[in-house]
Amino acid sequence: MNYDFLKVEKPKTFEDVIALLAADLKISSSTERAVDKILKEVKVNGDRAILKFCKQFDCFEVKDIDDIRVKDKEINFALTNVKKEFPELVKALGVSYKNIKKYHTAQFRKGEGSWSIKPEKGKEVGQIIFPLERVGIYIPGGRYSYPSSLLMTAIPAIVAGVKEIIICTPPQPDGSLNQVLLYLCGKLKIKEVYKIGGAQAIAALAYGTKSIKKVDKIVGPGNIFVTTAKKKVFGDVGIDSLAGPSDITILADDSANPGFIAADLVSQAEHDPDSRSILLSDSKDTARRVIGKIYEYLDNLIKEYGSRVNIEIILKSLKKNCKIIFSKEKDRLIEICNMIAPEHLEIMVKDAKKVLKNIKNAGAIFIGEYCPVAVGDYIGGTNHVIPTNGNARFSSPLGVYDFLKRSSITFYSKDALKKEKRFIEIFSEFERLFAHKSSIKIRFKNDKDRK
Repeated sequence: MNYDFLKVEKPKTFEDVIALLAADLKISSSTERAVDKILKEVKVNGDRAILKFCKQFDCFEVKDIDDIRVKDKEINFALTNVKKEFPELVKALGVSYKNIKKYHTAQFRKGEGSWSIKPEKGKEVGQIIFPLERVGIYIPGGRYSYPSSLLMTAIPAIVAGVKEIIICTPPQPDGSLNQVLLYLCGKLKIKEVYKIGGAQAIAALAYGTKSIKKVDKIVGPGNIFVTTAKKKVFGDVGIDSLAGPSDITILADDSANPGFIAADLVSQAEHDPDSRSILLSDSKDTARRVIGKIYEYLDNLIKEYGSRVNIEIILKSLKKNCKIIFSKEKDRLIEICNMIAPEHLEIMVKDAKKVLKNIKNAGAIFIGEYCPVAVGDYIGGTNHVIPTNGNARFSSPLGVYDFLKRSSITFYSKDALKKEKRFIEIFSEFERLFAHKSSIKIRFKNDKDRK
């Protein structure tokens, strides 16, 4: 095939960069209205609305609410059958499970746990942590099946100590679920699984129905309807983030392999027509060679995988959202990278450690030519649920901490309170909260009576 849709961009100002890379998570008014209708109907009609929307959106004919609940025998069958049918995949899933659990267990042990200090006699302050009681996990379906997303979302919740984990995922048209997903539910000992997708799944998790108990938090990626629903229900429940289209930025110099860069940019484009793939390089030759390698790589994909590779999705994404940016100034490229705040950042430069010290905004960082994003997507152990849309400026990848909540602890002895009593009274009087002042005074009333 003949390709000619990429060029090396040389933005002169940061305004030019912003215009070149502008991409926001836009929710159309029609999507908003559709989601509002679904949320309202599930909130009012519960199970009846779920049955209606399963038929309408999941294209799954459901006669009874019990049909969307995955039975133990389905999971048990998958536990046995998948080992027979996909022995190599089961090995890969086992390695992924082990690495993800190792990483998140270390994160849990080294993170901010329970602690207390005794600043002076009679006083102790600190915090204790608790796992969330009940968490809902949404696993997308539709175009692809994502066992990796189940591992990434469920394992940190398990490590954190969440007691009840609920899975919602869209079924196939015949009402079945992917066997590998069911195998993992069995391996992870998750028994509450529902064949339900879209905004209706989010509504069921957020509000609860007669048959589905509401959760404390919803995590997991999804399409624009799922994302819109999560945005709408936030406040009734917690959510992890609002996931937009996936993105990658690669920082590369003349030491990087153009073929590797091209492969990684194309692999990101495979996710979605709106996925964004960006190269930032201080080598014009590398930038130009990457463009040629992208075109070459597309042809190779078609030759190797034929119709199995979704070349239309890749081409739409690359034509719309692939940017090859050149600047002689490496510091300027790092500034641009921090402005982008990429979901995935690959660093392919000679002085990677020096560059890393200057990175301020990135969700997941992959260092070196032999560490593509696919490592983190499946097997590396770090989490692949990462802030998109530039939200790495203020958000972090999903982790054990997302399934924990903190409570502060304060203890004062009588003598300690007496020492600071007057200061509390001064504050209370100034803010005209006299009952606050009284709650302090009453504790020393008998002292005065005894005098």
